[in-house]
Amino acid sequence: MAGLFNNLLVLFFVFQNICVGFRSPLSVFKRYKDTTRSFSSECLGSDQPVISLGLSDFALDIRMPSVTPKQSDTYLCMSAPLPVDDEAYVVDFKPHASMDTVHHMLLFGCNEPSSTENYWDCDEGTCKDKSNILYAWARNAPPTRLPEGVGFRVGGETGGRFFVLQVHYGDISAFRDKHKDCSGVTLHLTHQKQPLIAGMYLMMSVNTVIPPGEKVVDADIACHYKRFPMHLFAYRVHTHRLGKVVSGYRVRNGQWTLIGRQSPQLPQAFYPVERPVEVSYDDTLAARCVFSGEGRTTETHIGGTANDEMCNFYIMYYMEAKHAVSYMTCTQNANPELFRNIPQEANVPIQIMSDMLKMTHGHHEETKDSDKSSLLKQVEKEEEEILEQNFHIEEAVEWPGLDLKLGQVSGLALDAENNLVIFHRGDHVWDENSFDNTFVYQQRGLGPIEQSTILVLHTSNAKLLQSLGKSLFYLPHGLSIDKNGNYWVTDVALHQVRLH
Repeated sequence: MAGLFNNLLVLFFVFQNICVGFRSPLSVFKRYKDTTRSFSSECLGSDQPVISLGLSDFALDIRMPSVTPKQSDTYLCMSAPLPVDDEAYVVDFKPHASMDTVHHMLLFGCNEPSSTENYWDCDEGTCKDKSNILYAWARNAPPTRLPEGVGFRVGGETGGRFFVLQVHYGDISAFRDKHKDCSGVTLHLTHQKQPLIAGMYLMMSVNTVIPPGEKVVDADIACHYKRFPMHLFAYRVHTHRLGKVVSGYRVRNGQWTLIGRQSPQLPQAFYPVERPVEVSYDDTLAARCVFSGEGRTTETHIGGTANDEMCNFYIMYYMEAKHAVSYMTCTQNANPELFRNIPQEANVPIQIMSDMLKMTHGHHEETKDSDKSSLLKQVEKEEEEILEQNFHIEEAVEWPGLDLKLGQVSGLALDAENNLVIFHRGDHVWDENSFDNTFVYQQRGLGPIEQSTILVLHTSNAKLLQSLGKSLFYLPHGLSIDKNGNYWVTDVALHQVRLH
């Protein structure tokens, strides 16, 4: 590990409004940091929805036109024409919304919106012709940037000429003051021809029923792939309140390759796949959503309201331009027997630390104290159990490392040699004063933590083998170690993930 600190790679973290990109379609992510940070959905009265970004690039601002939903679970739609006649490519998405008011947003591409009104109830439909999902947002998710050389094709002879924004307003108690909402998304488009065309593959359960009180309910989706190769580079999961974990896989010759796995209770961003995945003709794409009906007194069905459920696994992919298909769906389970061999991880809930819950839910005005308590109890429960598994955890009360002088411990992992790696906060503390209500760190004046924040210990005798991370971190958060021995650590104050 010596010298690894010289090879710092800043990756995205889910609470920073930054853009994501690739150095090349199959290389590591690079970072683009905005000069401003805002999830604002305020109506700023801009009369310039199109902004030039140079000779070939421009931005298109698509916002709800000062709306006030009148009842919960309202779906409102509005359309925006592509401001150019020739072909263009969407290469970046920047959301402007908050989960305090918006449950989720979808952006479609098509040629004929369902209405010519300024905005309309989405019960009338989104598009009269075939529509393609270009983007999805929920739960304060960060922006999505496509890999270099990849774009969603719009305009011209084959691409859609309109964008339709659909906004789902869940609980409208936030609108008691009758304020206007202008949630939406800003697109970065370019006229430069992209050699690889992006598309969206949506896996969705349509008939899952969750019995009341049932501890574990699996919703499985699987389809055979019958097209030209596609390269997967990002994924997004989506359920409502009962979802515990959603996982997606490519299955080839009996081998399951993970595309992505995430808790739907975290910000529902498009996360990069851990490693590039290619899907070829005759592969199978499979996904599982794990739900719990505990706390419900009636059956829960798939549906459009916040009290219903959804099981969606979105995949962003790219294909060679000559074979490109912009949108594909899978809504069936073509091979139920296949799921006998699904990896056990698909039923292991993602642990959500209590401080992460504060960041995700803590500023939602509609969340009652009892709901917060219930959420935290659920987190503690999930930390102690693994669904349908029988692992046993016990405290080593005589372990010599108990006398270590540590700050708040935010991450633990075992390396390839079975040494214990600890990531802690030294003399810094995460408390109610650490962030403001827009998730901006308020204590940068303290400077970085001067102590070593990463400690490597022998598991048997607690001997200190290595100490790292002096004067680098402000508020350590998470730690993972990959198969190559690299440390992936997150700093929630800097809104970064780092590779060491």
